[in-house]
Amino acid sequence: MEAAEQIAVVWKQVRGPVIVPLLRASVMVCLAMCVILFVEKVYMAVVIVAMRLIGRRPERQWRWEPLRDDDPELGNAAYPMVLVQIPMYNERE
Repeated sequence: MEAAEQIAVVWKQVRGPVIVPLLRASVMVCLAMCVILFVEKVYMAVVIVAMRLIGRRPERQWRWEPLRDDDPELGNAAYPMVLVQIPMYNERE
């Protein structure tokens, strides 16, 4: 019983000046992060509503054409030619 009582006394001495301030600081950090997330969500909602009210759509902003039935390997002027290089295993250059 004597060891358990000593542990209880040490816990009571450490709990007040060390553990409680650390817990309070962590709660404040979590609250700040929650507020930041809330502000971000509200901002994004306002931007989305504003864009829908203004009527800006990607189709109206950028010129694009649907793909034709031509050979896709030949490409056309609407889409740039792209070369994709995949490195091989142990390739030196």
